[in-house]
Amino acid sequence: MTSNLERTDDRPQSDGSVVKGPLWYVAAISCVAYFMVQFDNAVVSIALPTMMRSLHLDVTGLQWVVNSYSLGLAGLLLLSGRLSDLFGRREVFLAGLWLFTFGSVLGGFAQNGGELVAARAAHGVSSAILLPSSLGLIIAAYPDKHRRNRAISIWGAASIIGGVNGAVLGGVLTHHWGWRSTLFFCLPIGCVLLFFGTRTLTRRVPTARTGIASLDLPGAICVVSAVTAAVYATIGLKNHAWLSAHTLLSFAVSILFLAAFLLIESRTKRPMVPLGIFRSRTISMANLVSFVATTAMASQVILVVLYIQNVLGYDPQKAGLAELPGGLTTFVVAIVTARFVKRIGARPILIVGLLVYAAGVVWIARMPVHGDYWGAIFWPMELLCAGMGLTLPCLTITATAGAPKDSAGLYSGVATTTRQIGSAIGVAVFTSIAATVSQGATGSVQSVLVSGYHTALLAGAGVTVFSAVLALAIPSERLQPVPAEELVDVQAKAA
Repeated sequence: MTSNLERTDDRPQSDGSVVKGPLWYVAAISCVAYFMVQFDNAVVSIALPTMMRSLHLDVTGLQWVVNSYSLGLAGLLLLSGRLSDLFGRREVFLAGLWLFTFGSVLGGFAQNGGELVAARAAHGVSSAILLPSSLGLIIAAYPDKHRRNRAISIWGAASIIGGVNGAVLGGVLTHHWGWRSTLFFCLPIGCVLLFFGTRTLTRRVPTARTGIASLDLPGAICVVSAVTAAVYATIGLKNHAWLSAHTLLSFAVSILFLAAFLLIESRTKRPMVPLGIFRSRTISMANLVSFVATTAMASQVILVVLYIQNVLGYDPQKAGLAELPGGLTTFVVAIVTARFVKRIGARPILIVGLLVYAAGVVWIARMPVHGDYWGAIFWPMELLCAGMGLTLPCLTITATAGAPKDSAGLYSGVATTTRQIGSAIGVAVFTSIAATVSQGATGSVQSVLVSGYHTALLAGAGVTVFSAVLALAIPSERLQPVPAEELVDVQAKAA
């Protein structure tokens, strides 16, 4: 008996590629790639203070180690997703793996801050390539919606377990083998993926609609510039106020490039992002819900980690172990979510997951100054992480519902870009709220910090509930694939 994720024929897929052997090879390669990306980001984050001391970096240098990754990731997600449609998911996916492997080698042997920044930029760009292309591989490979949803759930669960293991192992690797081991750790994983990816995924059959001539270069430049400027403004909030010239100018540049992008896409015959996809209420509302929800979820996880370390006094390694049970809960719940989606649909599960997550956040917001792990963290984290396990797969399922197979990369790129921007903005907003409240509070250092975390967590819980209300507007029926003619703008068709 074959698995639900398996198909043993070699028929061409939607992008012209052929799967050699069981279809679950595609799911396995995609999931391991997502695991690797999340693991790398988590494990390197734990080692940053050690990197700073070893390479004699100042605060600005360390910030660029972080920012180079964030800018490379967020700025290129949408473009790389579209490139995988035009040039083949296999080709783009393998290019991302080669770049990621190169970044691991360069970072592991880095002798100064400049080389480390370059390595993290390479990891950011390669992650931007791997995320939408790996999801696009799954979407294109599974025409059956139930098998596709199950594969997407496993794909999302792989990222969760990667982040959790990275947080746990980061401290261990750094303590016993130094910070360079955190960068070398993913090197064999990348090599194994390259080996199997090269032999499992075959080249696409070229068509008249593929190639560099079909790329909307002006649109690509504008959308990359718009997203990069927005993320640059957001990460700059660590050093600049919301109403500072730096922040306002960066956001203004982002808006100008976004306006130019929309104008270009509405007039070109082969747009990079056909605006017709947003005529679907499912796609539009699902991405809006994803954006709003991730602004809260990304920041709340960070606030909990800050509480564990700054108030309870856990070191990074112990804090990673404290997060492990919740991460495993998220992983298990995400795995079984597809079964519930098959029976009752993604929208009800998404709404329930968001409300459960918000309840966990409200519970953990009651954190005391001198709380213990089991009473203050473990049980509310279990509830919070169960809600996350229900929510994350459904966000991806609804945001890519009915994606045409030849536009799987586009839908994946839109979905991953929406979540990345939401995460960046959310972390900036809610950590700012926590810092502002703490500055105005009095008492011991721990009580001042807790007051800020408390307010920011409750605000985030309110945003999460609001996203659940927005999710009511997502159509309950499954979105059918968007006809090709609807992916072209009205004016372009008239021309």
